[in-house]
This record gives sequence, C-alpha cells and structure tokens, in this order.
Amino acid sequence: MHLQSIPILLAQMTTPDDIVREAARLQRNYEFLSLGLTVAWVLLVVYLLFMVSRWRKLKREIASLKVMLEDRQK
Repeated sequence: MHLQSIPILLAQMTTPDDIVREAARLQRNYEFLSLGLTVAWVLLVVYLLFMVSRWRKLKREIASLKVMLEDRQK
C-alpha cells in the first residue's frame, strides 16, 4: 500500500475491510502500471530493431548504388 494513502484512510475512519479493499485496488493499479510500462519498453525495443534493420538495408543500397555509379563512369 502506498504510504501517502494511509493517513487519508485513517482520517476517514474506515473499517478494516475498506482498508483491505483499498490496498487491493492500489495493488491492481500498480499491476496495470507495470504492465503498461512493460508493453511500452517492448514496443520501443521492436521499433529500434526495425530502425536498425532499415538503416542497414539503406547502407547496403547506397553501397550498391556507389558501385553502379563507378561502373557506369568507367
């Protein structure tokens, strides 16, 4: 449970069941947050791998065009 929510819960004069429900709700929220962050990191890694692949392909294509240009000039 988050430390900031403890005084709020105590100030509301809640029952132990309310505190347990609030702790479960906060835990569920943290699980969704961690899942969202994991998905974001996976998407970032996939995007970076895609960009590296395109960069290598363009590098090969530029080298090929340079060879074609040199052959044409001969």
